[in-house]
Amino acid sequence: MEIQKNTVVTLSYHVRKDDENGVLVDYSGQDYPLRFLIGAGKMLPYFEEHLMGKSNHDNFAFRLPADFAYGKKDESLIKEISIDKFLEKEGYTKETLQVGEFIRYENAEEAQSGKIIDKTKKYIIVDFNHPLAGNDLFFKGQIISVRKASFEEIERQHHIEPDGIRFQ
Repeated sequence: MEIQKNTVVTLSYHVRKDDENGVLVDYSGQDYPLRFLIGAGKMLPYFEEHLMGKSNHDNFAFRLPADFAYGKKDESLIKEISIDKFLEKEGYTKETLQVGEFIRYENAEEAQSGKIIDKTKKYIIVDFNHPLAGNDLFFKGQIISVRKASFEEIERQHHIEPDGIRFQ
């Protein structure tokens, strides 16, 4: 069976920054493969597009430019937040707010996750861009299996594991 909308795909892969020699950023091997429903909106659209028409045991390798992956870095998503205000709302301590740490921040409009990229005595600078924003991504892997999705999977917009566990 070929990969198309409303098929459940199981695959192994690795993804690297830039090209096949770039820094490894994610991996899913044959022993713990990635499984998903094509067209459910859970994967990068252009990732799915590159898999269309492939079948069991087909190999794949392709590069997604940043614009088709997680987008370019958006400088407006780099924010300066008062440490005191942050500590009041979020329950962190000054010691846990260190450069390189990922934090969750909630304001009146939304909750966001970001990475602390700088810190002064009064402020932390947090980058709320996706960690892979601004990077081209290179995917390489193999299709393990393709099957038609069940009615329930299409209805839920999520695959059902072979052992029957249903994810929401």
